Order: sequence, then C-alpha cells, then structure tokens
Amino acid sequence: MSNIIPLAPRLKQARSTATEAEERATLAADLIDLIERVREMTEHVAALTGPSLQIQQTAQQLLDAGTSLERAVESLTENGEWVPF
Repeated sequence: MSNIIPLAPRLKQARSTATEAEERATLAADLIDLIERVREMTEHVAALTGPSLQIQQTAQQLLDAGTSLERAVESLTENGEWVPF
C-alpha cells in the first residue's frame, strides 16, 4: 500500500472567495469528524481482550492517524487561525 498520492498540475478554475471558504469549512468539519471517530475507535480497541502487543500496536496506529488528521486540520486552517466566515 502506498501513502503517496501523485498531484498533477492542473489549471485552477476561478472560484469566489465565499466558495473557497465554504469548501475549506466543509473539509475541516469532515476532518474533525474523522478525528472524533478515530478517537472512539481507539477507545474500543483499548477495551479489547487478546494479545496485548497487538492491541497496543493497533491503538498506537490509530493515535498516529488521529495526530495526522489533526495536523491536516492545522494546515488547512493555518494553525487554527483561519476563520472561514
């Protein structure tokens, strides 16, 4: 599995500032929802029984995913300072 997504150069279509803000706000909201879901899944994994090493590794991987999502929100919102409206 590859973690690389090739980004091809493309011509940006002219969009209004309001449209851009709405798209960023929607994306940020979706990312925040994913962060919450990852946190919930981490709690479920932590409550599992079975080999503790596997559970710890799975929980850590979910925590890492949550951290990556948080960084994505920070990048999108310019470290939380960006206000869409």
